[in-house]
Amino acid sequence: MNFKNSSLIVNSLIIILEVIGFILVFNELGINSLQYYTEDSNLLLLISSIILVYYLSKNKELPSWFKSFRHIAVVSTTLTLIVVLTVLSWTTDMGLYHLLFGGSMLYHHTLCPILAILSFIFVEKYDEIKVIKGLYFTIVYAIIMIILNVLKIVEGPYPFLRVYEQPILHSIIWTILILAITYAIALILKKVNGKVII
Repeated sequence: MNFKNSSLIVNSLIIILEVIGFILVFNELGINSLQYYTEDSNLLLLISSIILVYYLSKNKELPSWFKSFRHIAVVSTTLTLIVVLTVLSWTTDMGLYHLLFGGSMLYHHTLCPILAILSFIFVEKYDEIKVIKGLYFTIVYAIIMIILNVLKIVEGPYPFLRVYEQPILHSIIWTILILAITYAIALILKKVNGKVII
């Protein structure tokens, strides 16, 4: 199976699963769901998969900006999965099983991030990815949500964003740690991108 067919199949599946996930989360939380990094990163992934499927199905060359956009989307959803496994599983009361398989989280925490990672490694190939760009979305999200937490417009939605419930030093450490993890993900994804084309 060539790159085009593999990518069309995988990303069409991502689109279907993303839509199911968004239907479930919007039914539960409405527009408020967009305050979560999980939903925002999956929205980026959905858009990038739609663009990829469109251009491949039309036999058109992908636009030059797409490689960075796709990289950002996959980095962000990968971060979502890693944070669930390493942070949220022990800082919330929901439990790892529910975080991975409950409702919309089955799609946005587990299936879509995993499929995106596999697609990025095995069926996609982008030259000259700039690692630092993979952090852009996470940085923008962090700035916006920290400001909203400081202004008491929102609370959280993640424990490490609740600036009034922890010392300032803890907030700084969390921010540095998450950005460091994001950078590591961006670097690793760049290194493995397209290394094994199906």
